[in-house]
Amino acid sequence: MNTDLFDRYRTATTVAVAAVLSFVLGGGNTWANAPSINVGGIDQAGGTIKGVVKFDGKKAKRKPIRMNADAYCDKAHPGKKAKNERYVFGDNKTLQNVFVWVSKGLAGKSFSATGNAALDQTGCMYVPHVSGVMVNQDLDILNSDSTLHNVKMNSSNNGSFNEGMPVKGMVITKKFSKPESAIPIRCDVHPWMGAYLHVVEHPFFAVTQQDGTFEIRGLPAGDYELSVWHEFKKFAPDHKTISVSVGDGETKQVTVTYGPKKKK
Repeated sequence: MNTDLFDRYRTATTVAVAAVLSFVLGGGNTWANAPSINVGGIDQAGGTIKGVVKFDGKKAKRKPIRMNADAYCDKAHPGKKAKNERYVFGDNKTLQNVFVWVSKGLAGKSFSATGNAALDQTGCMYVPHVSGVMVNQDLDILNSDSTLHNVKMNSSNNGSFNEGMPVKGMVITKKFSKPESAIPIRCDVHPWMGAYLHVVEHPFFAVTQQDGTFEIRGLPAGDYELSVWHEFKKFAPDHKTISVSVGDGETKQVTVTYGPKKKK
């Protein structure tokens, strides 16, 4: 690795550690190598929304991913093969990778991003599979693999790019100027690699993890609408939006239940 790339990677790693700490303490950043993080919002006085996304229905088996087209990728998962992430069921009949955000109630309020978000390519998978960034927040895209990846994003509101990342430790940084839901990110070299990125105007969003829970902190007292998104279109929530009112220092609990979409 040349000196410039090493310096960029070292800087990104330092930022990553800060981002993890910020997020755990209530910041709105995400970091690729911290898949247990499900807390969004900001570290300030205000209200908190805690919730869980349940799954009611027959759980389809996740299929293993065949990575033998690239020997490096195949060896990155010895024994237990990686599995497709289109749907991931959590503990206690819950659903992972559901993006939850405040979709109404923050009009007229402005927020600035602190720190960088990140998306890693590790083990020939995108980590995290679902994430969010704020408008104009830097997103560091890393290649932690010793193999070629290319990052391709086709966005309706924020333009598109397709950039190769052939060297381990490479970092490219992107910024998105407009809100947009579920931007697909793919790798042409490894067609099984996929992720979704949500661009939001504020930090009040989260992603459900292994136990299906999420938490959004630091909301100004007020009335809000929560929205939910999951990539698998054959699953549907019982409520696409939820109305929630929170006061300063108050915590509200919400539950969303997904299941197979009912035939009309």
